Amino acid sequence: MSILRRSLALGLLSASLPASAATYLVTRGDDPAPDGCLAGDCSLREALDAAVATPGGDTVVLGAGQYTVTRGPLDAVGDVVIDGAGADATRIVGNGAFDLVHVTPLAALVLDDVALASQDAALEIDSGAATLRHVRIAAGGGVVSASSANGAAQLRIEHSELGDAIGCLCGAGSLRVTDSTLAGVAMFDGSGDLDLERVEVAGPDAHYGIAFTASGTATIRDSTIRNQAIPLALGGAGGDVRVSRTRFLANTGPMYSGRDATVWMDEVEFSGNAVDDAHADHPAVLLATDDGAWRITRALFSGNRGGGGSGAGLIGSTVRVLAGANVVMGNVTFHDNTFRAGVANGIGHAIGVDVADASATIFWLFHATLRTGPSVPDDAVASLLAVRGAAANVRIHDSLLAGTCAFANGATVLQAVGNIESPGHTCQLPLADNDVDVSALQLLLGPLADNGGFTRTFLPSRASPLVDRADPTWCGVANATFGATDQRRYLRPADGIDCDIGAVETLASPDTIFVDGLDG
Repeated sequence: MSILRRSLALGLLSASLPASAATYLVTRGDDPAPDGCLAGDCSLREALDAAVATPGGDTVVLGAGQYTVTRGPLDAVGDVVIDGAGADATRIVGNGAFDLVHVTPLAALVLDDVALASQDAALEIDSGAATLRHVRIAAGGGVVSASSANGAAQLRIEHSELGDAIGCLCGAGSLRVTDSTLAGVAMFDGSGDLDLERVEVAGPDAHYGIAFTASGTATIRDSTIRNQAIPLALGGAGGDVRVSRTRFLANTGPMYSGRDATVWMDEVEFSGNAVDDAHADHPAVLLATDDGAWRITRALFSGNRGGGGSGAGLIGSTVRVLAGANVVMGNVTFHDNTFRAGVANGIGHAIGVDVADASATIFWLFHATLRTGPSVPDDAVASLLAVRGAAANVRIHDSLLAGTCAFANGATVLQAVGNIESPGHTCQLPLADNDVDVSALQLLLGPLADNGGFTRTFLPSRASPLVDRADPTWCGVANATFGATDQRRYLRPADGIDCDIGAVETLASPDTIFVDGLDG
């Protein structure tokens, strides 16, 4: 090919290629009638309009200052980044009853280093994708919502603070949040997945901390849910829900599941939760019904104050297990849980299993340490556990029950091996397989303290009757179910021979594989 022909061919090829990605510098903070993004005269809306003409990932640069939007939503079309000078310096403010930023179908928007404030939604995603990075929306500044009417929606939030709720009807899309603070998050319907990691969900919120009804999976790790009316609400059917290394603190209503799936909770803390007047008949932490199953391990329940009483469906201040429920716990500690002030006839100050019909109902405990505390009245009926109804399938193995139990309407403990009850003998533990009426002084337990691991525990001394006294068969069952570690993730048994009774294995060593967070 001659030089001339080659030059002509390259010229024709260049002419056929679309323009490349561009960077637009916004120079004015108002919202005039769009007239092109000109050098020295470009509004945010004009910059976004100009970005539509280029096929690549365009960048709109905002300097420090306030950018006031008055002409309706800002449409993000195609791939575009809005890059500010920091959430403390750059503010995009909607002045009118409209959504502030609208992500159109198939578009992909990145908001970086800005603050948003809107009289309506701060961000609305219509079957597109959005990433919020270093974004701040103060309470009252507008929700973030996503819908999937025209295709899956994807929402990513990183290192951000959102003072209003997030709502995601994501379809087959997903919602992932890391290293952020949220007021609440709800993911409804569809088949998408929810993933929260190192997130604080902090109320007060009028509805839910975390609500999930999609058929995908939900994963919550290294997070805190606090000051919420309902900290965790689950519905629908589909994938399991997994919660790990997460704390539920100072919430005013219980978590519950209407979901046909299993909720797995590992290394979790429930402390200082106290129901308010709106939840006066509810337990403080968990309301387990006939939908789905709960598997809770390496957990602390401490200082919770529930509602209820002695009537049908009202026993159990902190954990309440109703007809048809399926709850299994291992390596857990309960301490100083009771009813809130004003409940005069409360029964089951830690746990209540209440089966009003013939529905098969499971509540099993493995390697638990249950203790009353200074807030529990001396004359409390069932300071630890109350069971009502002959259909209740209650089994307790290798656990310490330092308090009292009560049973009614044909209820019994179906199976109990390797336990210690202190003091007295109210928990229906067979004498042949358990030690009862052990004095509190004999237990030789330290205070509730940081003895390693994610949650506080009661550590027995080496001379405690809890040491090396667990039933080996049921210790093996617990290890197979929850892993061969105690509440702290220390290896069980400590010496490779016999397991200890209760949630803690004395003189054990950490399982470094899991303690280092390498379990995924």
